[in-house]
Amino acid sequence: MNSMLLLPNTDEEIIDTHDEDIIITTREGKIIKVTQISGEHYGLSPGDLLGKSVYDLEAQGIFSPAITPEVVKKKKKVVTVQTTPSGRKVLITGIPLFNDQREVEFVISYSFELSELIVMKEYLQDLETEMSKVKEELAHLRDQHIQMAGSIMESPSSIRAIKTALKMARIDAPIVIHGESGVGKTSLAKFIHSQSNRSDGPFIEVNCGTIPDTVFEIAFTGNKESMSQGYLSLADGGSLVLKEIDQLSISSQTILFNLLNNQHSTRIIALSETPLDELVKQGVLREDLFYLLHIAPIQIKPIRERPEDLEKAIAQFMQKLTEKYNDPKKITDDLYVYLLQLKWEGNFRELQNVLERSFIESETNVVTLQDLPANYRPMDEEQIGFEIEGQTLPTILDFVEKKVLLNAQNHYKTTTEMARVLGISQPSVVRKLKKHLHTQIGDETE
Repeated sequence: MNSMLLLPNTDEEIIDTHDEDIIITTREGKIIKVTQISGEHYGLSPGDLLGKSVYDLEAQGIFSPAITPEVVKKKKKVVTVQTTPSGRKVLITGIPLFNDQREVEFVISYSFELSELIVMKEYLQDLETEMSKVKEELAHLRDQHIQMAGSIMESPSSIRAIKTALKMARIDAPIVIHGESGVGKTSLAKFIHSQSNRSDGPFIEVNCGTIPDTVFEIAFTGNKESMSQGYLSLADGGSLVLKEIDQLSISSQTILFNLLNNQHSTRIIALSETPLDELVKQGVLREDLFYLLHIAPIQIKPIRERPEDLEKAIAQFMQKLTEKYNDPKKITDDLYVYLLQLKWEGNFRELQNVLERSFIESETNVVTLQDLPANYRPMDEEQIGFEIEGQTLPTILDFVEKKVLLNAQNHYKTTTEMARVLGISQPSVVRKLKKHLHTQIGDETE
């Protein structure tokens, strides 16, 4: 079992969090750490609890019953219902933390008023409905023996992208795939090629951003004097993938438009980090090239907005590293939860790089937060550990849900945008934000 990190700055302290009711006691029952909302269920302030004995509080009828003695006695997680002085019912869970002698050293307890559990149940029902839809889509795709080598696409937004790609693969029209670097644009292009009637033809990738303007036309048409082929003839009858099309100069765009406008024997798939309509608005992409290519745009979202894909990628990369170095290793629960919270601006490439560096750095069969590269490690005050083993499913999902919502709120201006990105309804977003932030969220639609 991985121990929860206890901040060592004081013997007794109020932890700076406003949304979790957590109390930490010693094996003797002394309360040494509480959170900002601890005591609310019992009509007390956090300061009223700090330093007190749970045995004394039980004798006063405040903790009825106290959970620490039960955890110390049974040496395992204990779940019970307390009755507060006001008569309310509180579900409380106590978790033991052991010392080197396997004796209970501390007890961590967290509680929910039973009314809050009704909200959790509603959330789980929503999640189950959403996931059942995802599973149905996946089953449909698997029935068609569809595979995307080298990419993980199981989140709702990813499945929508695959469905669009599958439909467009059967139509001989240009396709634009846009998304951040490292999200899997090239893998999706290969998938489209494999599902098209050109699958037996060549698949040619061209990095447009590296071709100088002076030789751009020759690169595509070939050099008659040297009898060399250009990209268009190499890709004839197959697919030509134009990577980094958003890096082309206006002069090269003019040449490309004239070349593509007169050819019909090659499937064109353009890849861009920025949506092409935004490039037109910025004045850096010609409108005629935009209208030629922008028939079927497909967006691949970053992995920070695809929690299902991120979760599977972590597991998949760790398995590959185990096989590569012939050294079976696992990651700790707190590292796993921390990885789910990072922005991953480099997407899959960045995630794989960080995991491999951490894997190599680890000197045991367990990869921890301290094995992360220095610039990725959380600050000491951020290291409030989270252990999956022994936790209830609602607690784990609640923790991760909050992090995903806060991340979405930092990136999108309105709850309508957040709902579209997260694949849930706008009222659900508002309700979940109220639950996690304890504030009134307006119905933002503008």
